[in-house]
Amino acid sequence: MVVYPDGVWYRQATLELIEWMIQEHLIRNKVVQEYAFLTHHLPETSLVSCEQLIKA
Repeated sequence: MVVYPDGVWYRQATLELIEWMIQEHLIRNKVVQEYAFLTHHLPETSLVSCEQLIKA
């Protein structure tokens, strides 16, 4: 499981662990260190409209 845009990758994401990770990471803003195996902050991307894609 990955939390974007934080770039925190979690291993062994069972349903029970996902619920806990949501509570800790998304609500309390605390990385669940026991299951985090990689932290790689992802760059922010700009939104591209369909019109821009068609023109390209």
